[in-house]
Amino acid sequence: MVTENGQQGKTEAFYLIEVCCQRVSEAFGKPDRENWMNSDYINLSQVLFRKTRVRISPNTLKRIFGKIKTDARYYPQKATRDALAIYLGHLDWEHFVQIQEWAERQIEPKPTTNEPNRLPVLPKEAVLNRRQPAARTWLWLALVGIALLAVVIFLIQPATERPGAVSFICRNPLGENPHSAVFELRRQKSAGDESYTILYGDGKREITNAIDSVYTHYYERPGRYFAVLQRGGVDVDSATVYVQTKGWTATANMMHDTSRVYPINLNDLLVTKRLSVSAQDAAHAGIDTNRTFFVEFINSQPTEIDGDNFELTMRVATSQDRAGVRCSQVGLTVWGESSQHLFDVMKPGCVHWINLQASDIYKNGHRDDLSFLGADLRLGGTLKLKVVGRKAQLFINARKVYETAYTKSMRRIYGVKIRFSGIGVIHSFLLKDMRTNKLFSGNFGA
Repeated sequence: MVTENGQQGKTEAFYLIEVCCQRVSEAFGKPDRENWMNSDYINLSQVLFRKTRVRISPNTLKRIFGKIKTDARYYPQKATRDALAIYLGHLDWEHFVQIQEWAERQIEPKPTTNEPNRLPVLPKEAVLNRRQPAARTWLWLALVGIALLAVVIFLIQPATERPGAVSFICRNPLGENPHSAVFELRRQKSAGDESYTILYGDGKREITNAIDSVYTHYYERPGRYFAVLQRGGVDVDSATVYVQTKGWTATANMMHDTSRVYPINLNDLLVTKRLSVSAQDAAHAGIDTNRTFFVEFINSQPTEIDGDNFELTMRVATSQDRAGVRCSQVGLTVWGESSQHLFDVMKPGCVHWINLQASDIYKNGHRDDLSFLGADLRLGGTLKLKVVGRKAQLFINARKVYETAYTKSMRRIYGVKIRFSGIGVIHSFLLKDMRTNKLFSGNFGA
C-alpha cells in the first residue's frame, strides 16, 4: 500500500496518518488535539516511550499531528509509524493498515460462503472507493480534503524547498556512571552546510557539520541530562540521557577544570548516619583542597514519587571558611522525567551566582533579584522544597521564602543531586510523595 519512504499513494498514506493521530489522541485521553499544549506533547512522548521503548521527541510529534506547520504534510519514518501503531495495540504499522482495511470492508455486503471465519478479500480499488457510513461521511471527507490539499502543496512547491526537519535521538539513553552516549541527527533531506549546536545538558556543547550524523558524548557524572539540538539559537529537538546509580555517590571537581571529575568513596555513610566527605577524602581522590572545589552527592534512580506532588526536607551545614571557599553554598536538584527543579542557597553576598528553576520557570541571579535565597548555613539549617499541584514553595529554616506555579509536568522523580562548595554535611534527608506517602529509598537520618 505505502512504500518505505511513503512516496507511493500519498493521499491514502496521509489519510491513514490522520486516522492514526486521532486514534492516538483518543487512547491518550485527550481527543481534542487541536487544543493540545506543549506539555501534552511532552507527556505523550513519555507515554509512548514507556510502552514502545521508541523515543519520539515532542517536536516530532508536533510535526506528525500538524501542530508545527510545514509546506508539505510531514510523513514519519517507519519506526515512528510502528511505535504509534504499537501504542494502539497493533503489531506494527502494516498491521494497523490491514485492520483499517478489514474494518472498512465490513460495511460491504458479505458474500455467502461455507467458511464464515475467512474474511473476504476485495481489490484495492474497492477499498479506496467505497462509501463510508453516513454518520462518519463528513469526517472522512474533511480528512481526505486535508490530505489532498497537502499533496497539492507538495507537488507545486519549488525545487529549492528549504531543508527538511531534523530529529535528534540518543541511541543508548540509559547507562551507569560513566556513560558514553551516542547521538544521531536524522535529516529528512540534505541540509547542505547548515549547522546545528548540541547542548549536552552537562554544560558542554558541540557544533555539528553537514557531513557527520553521529556524535558521541562522555557523561562523567551520574544524573538525568536533557540534551538539546539548536539551530540559530532556537530549540529544534531534544533527547534525554539517564546515568543511574545504585545509591548515594560522591563526586568532586575543581573550578575551571573541565577535564575530569574525582569520585570519592562513601563506604562509611551507614555508620555515621550522615552524608559527608572530609578534606582528607577529597585530597586522596586527587582534589587540590587549597583551590576552589565542589562536592556533589547524587542518588540517581527511578522512583514512584510524583514530581508535581512531593515534599523534600534536609538538614545541612555548608562549608566552614577555608582556602578556595568564599560563598559557602549548597544547591539542590530534583530530576523529573521531562524537566527538573533546582535552587541554590549562598551567603548573602554571593546571591549574584544563584540559579533557580521550577520546571519551566527559570531565574538567574545575574538578571533576577534572588536575595531571598541568601542565607549563611555554615552553622547548619533546614531546607525544604514542597510541591503541590505544580505549585512550588521553598523554605529556609521553616520560613517560606519563595512560591511559584509552573505548567510543564515533572511526572516521576528520577533522582536528586546536592552540591556543596568545599566540605558540606547532610545530616538528614527525607523525600516523600504528598499523595501516596511513598518514601525515597535514599532517605536517611530523619
